[in-house]
Amino acid sequence: MQEFFMKFFNFSEPLAILFLFIYAGICFLLNRLSYNVNLSTRMMVALVIGLLFGFLAQLSAAFPDKSTDVLWLEQVRIWLAFVVSIFVSLLKLMIVPIVFFGISSSLLNIDNKIKIKSLLARSVFWLIFTSVIASLIGVFLGYIFNLGASELVESTKSLKESRTLSAILLGLMPQNILKAMSENNIVGVILVAFLFSMAARKLALKEEFKEAFNTYKTLILFINKIIMSVVNSIITIMPYVIVAMIANVLIANGFNAIKQAGLFIILTYVAGILMLFVYAILLLLHGLNPISFYKRVFPNLLIAFTSRSSAGVLPITISTLQKKLGVSENTANFTAGLGATIGMCGCAGYYVGLVAIYLLNSVNIPLSISYVILIAIITIIGSLSIAGIPGIAIVAASIMITGLGLEQHFYLLAVVLAIDPIIDMVRTMSNVNGALCAAVFVDKEEKNLTTFKENYERD
Repeated sequence: MQEFFMKFFNFSEPLAILFLFIYAGICFLLNRLSYNVNLSTRMMVALVIGLLFGFLAQLSAAFPDKSTDVLWLEQVRIWLAFVVSIFVSLLKLMIVPIVFFGISSSLLNIDNKIKIKSLLARSVFWLIFTSVIASLIGVFLGYIFNLGASELVESTKSLKESRTLSAILLGLMPQNILKAMSENNIVGVILVAFLFSMAARKLALKEEFKEAFNTYKTLILFINKIIMSVVNSIITIMPYVIVAMIANVLIANGFNAIKQAGLFIILTYVAGILMLFVYAILLLLHGLNPISFYKRVFPNLLIAFTSRSSAGVLPITISTLQKKLGVSENTANFTAGLGATIGMCGCAGYYVGLVAIYLLNSVNIPLSISYVILIAIITIIGSLSIAGIPGIAIVAASIMITGLGLEQHFYLLAVVLAIDPIIDMVRTMSNVNGALCAAVFVDKEEKNLTTFKENYERD
């Protein structure tokens, strides 16, 4: 009977059963907290509890080198990994719908009255361009500090070998729509969404198709709302998963895993600081005083840092743009709103750049120029497919991992996902700063910016 329980249920040891009951009790406690405590706080609490839970398990097993050395510890690890796997599977399940319907709804929802050729083009350019710069900063920092190298595992395939740019671009083109979706070909999905949406907008110019277009647009927008509602529901279970993630990492790898987590946190904040300097340079190039700019937007960035929601601080961002930075009403509303859904140099920029290097180093795949180009392309795709809500960077990371063909190694990100609440603060600050700067750049280039001669505009 004991052998049956061990092989079928993966637990037979009393300590394994005890620790699993402790985990269930922790989940019950976190569920009770959900009635009075917001998600961000619960995620931080879960992070601390996960560390304590993992430490207690390691202490009870006398700190073995590997969990496989202690039967009951390995059984606990297997069940915690099961919880994490379910969460990861749910995320992967939503990648294609998020990308297809997110891009489609954005393209279909553009108001024809807006000067698309100028306002839209400039807004999208600055939001995406700075996200790519941020991603490359993440790649550079991860490469310099060899992020993830201590997590080396054997890779079963060489993935995408070094290729020419033309070969990379041809490889990204889908040959079958359904196949692109079934294989999580993110680039293929984005191309299909773009082609369908632009074709629909073109047909809508004809009188006989206007009603059909409105129906199609309403359907796409509604489905996108459904998908984001599902994603929000998935994110609400993050506290329970965080406990399992961080405890599982400690149980499986001991406290060496904390070193990589600490390095990831440090590099994320370094990247966030570097992006402040990047935007300062861009402000100077636009003839604006970066010191005065940051004095004016500091309260907005502080609120973003603490709230961890780009969308949540959107009203404050729009108010800051109009009242403190002299941005016109149309640009402030349009570009800031766009910046809360696309671009995001934190979540879809340096964060996914660091994730990419972390995974590549973990599976011992050398960084090449083709990978750098591919990471930049996937950054653009990811930055067009996410929304400004807490925890959505996990989806951006999923898109990057899938685009690199590393989805079978998703589990290696457990330690990174477990510390998400800590790094999400600086990411959100960068996202909001990017939206603020993009709006200023656009209005300055459109010659609509009401400048403040005393401090804001450079002589």
